Amino acid sequence: MRLQEKLLGATLAITGAILWGIQGPVSQFLFQDNHLSPEWLMGIKMGISGILILLFTKFFKKEPVMTLWKQPKNIGVFIAYAIFGLAAVQYLYLVTVNLSNAGTATVLQSLGTVLIVIFTAIFYHQLPNKYEATAVLVALIGTWLLVTKGQLTQLAISTPALTAGLLLALAGSIQTMLPVNLLKKFSSLVVVGWAMLIGGILFTIVHPFWVDVPKMTLGTFLGVTFIVLFGTMMSFICFINSLRFISPTVAGMLDTFEPLSATIGAIVFLNTSFNGAEVIGGLLVLSTVFILALGSRNE
Repeated sequence: MRLQEKLLGATLAITGAILWGIQGPVSQFLFQDNHLSPEWLMGIKMGISGILILLFTKFFKKEPVMTLWKQPKNIGVFIAYAIFGLAAVQYLYLVTVNLSNAGTATVLQSLGTVLIVIFTAIFYHQLPNKYEATAVLVALIGTWLLVTKGQLTQLAISTPALTAGLLLALAGSIQTMLPVNLLKKFSSLVVVGWAMLIGGILFTIVHPFWVDVPKMTLGTFLGVTFIVLFGTMMSFICFINSLRFISPTVAGMLDTFEPLSATIGAIVFLNTSFNGAEVIGGLLVLSTVFILALGSRNE
């Protein structure tokens, strides 16, 4: 039975990673061919996903959804997580896809894990061990190859794309580190469901979904529906539920299916091209997950 549980957990983690990864090429298609704005898409995807996650929590998981708001001392940290963590990751991912491509955006997002190592050393005065130091060095080399395409003295992606990608990694590290205490007190579904809804409301204020509505072709409708239901809501639910059966370390390693699926999708369906240096750079960045996991296992 234990083996079956591990297989179920691994399947859920891989499914969640693939769904999030496929969201990248779908978003790229919507931006290129349908001229959607990231801000319009954010209000739709986060708002609807937040509502659906809260409904899933209340009626399927049978968990109370208002507990978070009954403890005011946690609300400040929660709002910061919702805006600068979850919403920022969702938005900056779409912006980076729009400015570059799905594969590059997803690999740059993976740098968030390395930033956590750096922030831990700075703020907690905890020097990185040999595995963490190696992961940082490998990530820097991989990122440099990725953004220069092997021409090491000049950037091969635009400065705005690189800036958005690095901010995406920063937001990813905030998204991981900020809610640690919240998740000890409240259900992860409750925390993320409300954070999604707050992000949706915020971006609806920035760009109301009823203003400048894009032309809704069948492709646009299917793309937006996939991003809301599968790329956002289901990917999170799958990943969270996988942690019931496998460790966060294993789940983190399986999360490498995310950039893999994003890159393959961009190549196959959108004819995005990557040269050898970009492929090596991407693999180096992704290898940091395994280096850190190896260090964690040995400790």
